[in-house]
Amino acid sequence: MITVTLLGPDKGQSTVEISQDATVRDVATSKYHLFGRVTKRNGLSVVPFTTAVVDGDTVTIENK
Repeated sequence: MITVTLLGPDKGQSTVEISQDATVRDVATSKYHLFGRVTKRNGLSVVPFTTAVVDGDTVTIENK
């Protein structure tokens, strides 16, 4: 298990524990829908379906 920080469009912050082979999408959809939103990993916009996360990453979900 790895730990990833999730920041939402509502300015909510949470810590997500997830498997090591998880993607940004796996982390983001633990609390938010991705439709019409921008997803970032460590401040850089990414494709959530294919971008992997590692321990200590920050995933940010923003409204377009």
